[in-house]
Amino acid sequence: MNNGIIKVRKRTDKNDAIKDAIFSFANGNNSVIIKGEGREISRAVEIAEIIRHRMFPSIEISDITLGSRPFYRKGKKRKKRQNNYKNFVSQIQIEISKKL
Repeated sequence: MNNGIIKVRKRTDKNDAIKDAIFSFANGNNSVIIKGEGREISRAVEIAEIIRHRMFPSIEISDITLGSRPFYRKGKKRKKRQNNYKNFVSQIQIEISKKL
């Protein structure tokens, strides 16, 4: 975690991400951003909902941002970063904050 930003990289990061969010709120941060991309979007949503419903009833989802970024495949004698790529990976950013 870095400055209230939690990046979900693996499916096994769920418990660590929940702990990081709890510590962030306990240290005085008013908001935490949870980021996930690709297959980890559902895990990021699940983490936000667990924190919101089970851990802190005074937490609300203040912002959700959706997007995508180019994804470059490796291997099969392809040039790196070709101009004609067709692959994108979806992203989500969920900001949860304390109710004032």
